[in-house]
Amino acid sequence: MNRFKLVVFLVAISMILAACGPAATEAPAAPAATEAPATEAPTEAPVADEGCAPNCEYADLVVGFLQTGSEGGWRAANTASFKETAEQLGLTLKFYDSQNDLAKQVAGFQQFIEDDEVNVIVMSPLEVTGWDQVLEDAQAAGKIVILSDRRIDGNEDKYVTFIGADFVEEGRKAGTEMCKLLEGSESKNVWELQGNVGAAPAIDRGTGFRETAEECGIVVTKTQTANWSVSEGKQVTEAWLKETKDVQGIFGQNDEMAFGAIEALKEAGLVPAEDVKIISVDATAGAFQAMLDGTLNVTVECNPLLAPQVYEAALAAMNGETLPKWIPSEESVFFMDDPNLQAVADGRKY
Repeated sequence: MNRFKLVVFLVAISMILAACGPAATEAPAAPAATEAPATEAPTEAPVADEGCAPNCEYADLVVGFLQTGSEGGWRAANTASFKETAEQLGLTLKFYDSQNDLAKQVAGFQQFIEDDEVNVIVMSPLEVTGWDQVLEDAQAAGKIVILSDRRIDGNEDKYVTFIGADFVEEGRKAGTEMCKLLEGSESKNVWELQGNVGAAPAIDRGTGFRETAEECGIVVTKTQTANWSVSEGKQVTEAWLKETKDVQGIFGQNDEMAFGAIEALKEAGLVPAEDVKIISVDATAGAFQAMLDGTLNVTVECNPLLAPQVYEAALAAMNGETLPKWIPSEESVFFMDDPNLQAVADGRKY
């Protein structure tokens, strides 16, 4: 059994036992952090450089990475993971900041297709649609394409694998925990702060949240995009509070938007995490501090340290190995009332 088959088996067992952001400048970044398991499965990866296959090494990889932008602590940790891990492994990384602009991201993708040095394109897509043409162009150019953090709709035959979280499951976890927090509450009105329109995590977390939250009688009375940001999270919540204070819970689809809601609640004379229960997604250092401060009830983890798994999958694809269409990241849920919260927070890398 080769190493990837063994890892597939281990990943499958762990899943059964557990349940789980003008073009930007191109910067050949410093590469990145720990190796993580990729896996083996259904679709054959196009081999971009037949010269080294099946014995390609990390030094043979030239990765063009299309980042969404820099919308908060999670994205900063994700970017750092790619840069630091690339340096550790000795591969070449070309980094492109899409600045949260779909048109720029598509242009950056085309730029990597035309770059003869790039043999692997890794993308964290801003939206789930709009990729048909560049994916066809990448396939025609023999480029290996890997999706990281966010999925797209369709085109599964044109990319090797997706490595990242189950966003629907993250939403389900948040809904389950909101049910627990509002158990016994006469009213269960919840407001939802969404990520940018069209983004996979925004769509899927909202879907998952409703799946479990509505089972216990929670009603999502207000929902609006706040584009993953603290300032917009605060602005949206302030506007809602001017209309009514009949709210028992707030679901922030990421930590930053929840932080903005916390500020708005304080300024409106409400006590966050007491008068209004708050749940966020990401589990960044800021979320742990908010829980330690008593202003955030729960945060659902979305692991940003994906680069080791991405690079291992890229190397496997370069060597012609087959991979599953999804390699999941491992995630947990963290609580304000956990007696070991400080110790957990101290051990976090992001």
